[in-house]
Amino acid sequence: MKMVTTNPGCTLEERGIHCVEQARGPIAKITEETDQEILGFGAALTDASCIMLNRLSPEDRKKLLHAVYSPEESNFSVTRLCVGSSDYAGVEYHFAPVPEDMNMEHFDASHDDKDIIPVVKEAMAENPDLYLFSSPWSPPGWMKSSKAMQGGWMLDKYLDAYALYYLKFLQYYLKNGIKIQALTPQNESETDQSSRMPACLWHPETEMKFAKKLRRLLDENEEFRDVKIWLIDHNFVMWHRAVFQMDDPETKAACAGIAWHPYEGYAEQVGYFRRQHPECENHWTEGKCIINMHGFSLNSPRPRLNLGQYGQSFISALQNGIQSITLWNLALDEFGYPNIGPFAARGAVEISRDGKRITPSEEYKALVHFSKYIQRGAKRLIVDTSAVPNNFAVAAFRNPDGTTVVTVSNTEEFDSGLNLEIDGKTVALWVLRESVNTVLL
Repeated sequence: MKMVTTNPGCTLEERGIHCVEQARGPIAKITEETDQEILGFGAALTDASCIMLNRLSPEDRKKLLHAVYSPEESNFSVTRLCVGSSDYAGVEYHFAPVPEDMNMEHFDASHDDKDIIPVVKEAMAENPDLYLFSSPWSPPGWMKSSKAMQGGWMLDKYLDAYALYYLKFLQYYLKNGIKIQALTPQNESETDQSSRMPACLWHPETEMKFAKKLRRLLDENEEFRDVKIWLIDHNFVMWHRAVFQMDDPETKAACAGIAWHPYEGYAEQVGYFRRQHPECENHWTEGKCIINMHGFSLNSPRPRLNLGQYGQSFISALQNGIQSITLWNLALDEFGYPNIGPFAARGAVEISRDGKRITPSEEYKALVHFSKYIQRGAKRLIVDTSAVPNNFAVAAFRNPDGTTVVTVSNTEEFDSGLNLEIDGKTVALWVLRESVNTVLL
């Protein structure tokens, strides 16, 4: 048994733990009852991230990608890719340059050859089990009401052409040795971001029609029959939309589940959806904290969080059925660039503009406590935390190899004691302030 701790004073520091005859203080009771299966953890390789990674020397880039993706290191095992440009890109781009090209005769994804595809292949070399999924920020502008990649609605008359466009994208990547295993039809399907960046509004029924068309097209191509479709790719608060869409039997047959973002709403809303559609998958595909965000506005400064709050955020999502957590940009510079949109963000890893300094974020440090120790295929164990103070969050997992992993966060500014009860034994922990911890049993 051991405990690994990260807080402001240490990173992945191993600390001894022991069993006690009688618990003193609060107890988290770990049961043998299981819930969702875990896919993995990671971050997005956006155009911006790949540009920054390619500013490093080949040696430094290999060292960083090894630290992030290798199963012996941080073990990031899930990665999001963009279909065309997001707001985090060097320039705006898409892959259908000729308007009304319904048969995609002029499809051209060669933009991705320079930075994105080489970096993705390097990441795959570090982790051959890397799970890749893709999301578009906008269809080509000529398919939309705005006639531009900024803002506007997706038009139904172009759904067949757009399904073919998406298939061509998957084929292009497969030709380059990259198999994409899941996809979303649209990033953040209920906002046009005030027409300030690549974005597109999708009526729920339009997204449902598209998913069914794309499913048929994927099934007609043997190499893509196993590709999963995740709907919505937007905030927890939109759980009603998820229920509406999955209530349609044909849509449910076409789609494996829902992609979620934590910018608005609460993780419990994923739980509301799961009660009505328990067989559907649920994945956190972008974003940061979901704790203490009541009243938060996208136009207001984001609160600075400590490591314990990041850990609590991830634990809350997992407690409500999330199967994977994918952070936004893996790497940006110290000013949050490259960026062609209106929003400020930090990379999970910061690379200085001169490529000479690499700094992991608190968010990255916290997620490593999950990615490094929780194996793909692990089952979440139900934990009774009814007698645990609010400064603690606890989640437990049973790995395929039989090991048990418990994650514990402490959001407060003081150290505190906590006990874990499992298999008739009591394990006493001393949990440091503002920390995220992994207990290996």
